[in-house]
Amino acid sequence: MLRQTEKSHGRILLALLALATHFVCAGMPSPCRAGEPQPVAFEATDGTPLRGYLFGKGPTGVILAHMYPADQKSWFPVARNLAKEGYLALTFDFRGYGESGGEKVIAEIDRDMEGAYRFLRPKVKKVFLVGASMGGTAAIRVAAGNPTAGVVSLSAPMAFRGLDAREAIRKITVPCLFVAAEGDGSAATAAREFNNAAKSPERLLLIVPGPEHGTRLFDSPSGTKVEEAILDFLKEN
Repeated sequence: MLRQTEKSHGRILLALLALATHFVCAGMPSPCRAGEPQPVAFEATDGTPLRGYLFGKGPTGVILAHMYPADQKSWFPVARNLAKEGYLALTFDFRGYGESGGEKVIAEIDRDMEGAYRFLRPKVKKVFLVGASMGGTAAIRVAAGNPTAGVVSLSAPMAFRGLDAREAIRKITVPCLFVAAEGDGSAATAAREFNNAAKSPERLLLIVPGPEHGTRLFDSPSGTKVEEAILDFLKEN
């Protein structure tokens, strides 16, 4: 009788533990569910503390840099899709944005991009730099001085608030993909200028209809085409 009572108590305890775990996971999905993004911390090259998330796993890393005035969340849907395709994707907030420290000094965000590169590079065999708007300008500056597998720029300006890639683009010899919307006038012009100035023999220019800028392109009628172009670029390089 005593043994039966002990067994009964054991079953009740296990049931209570299972129920408690369910409620904990419901409130805190990141540590409980497999495949959720992993929060990470690293520094810009000048020591500014930065925060980001790693999505997926794989031998190829993809750094996703956000546009002005958004933050890293604007890249989350794409990062999740990259994870499903077998890539290790890193999103992060530039200084002064979202979860990162420091002040919003756009002229210095290439230091943040390089910090992200130094953080991810030891974890993978190769790294692609992908940036939207000012993030694309920063990606070009970093790719000019570091070994990368390729660069993708969405609506990046040649220069923006002290961040200038006009000289850096002339040093780029890795494969490049420049994307912009035709109705986003200055961005479309910059994409064509970047494409003409890059020294890489493997460079692609994609101009799509509409006025959308940066990561807003993914929410446009051309969103699927843009994302497919990026995935094809990553796979081919």
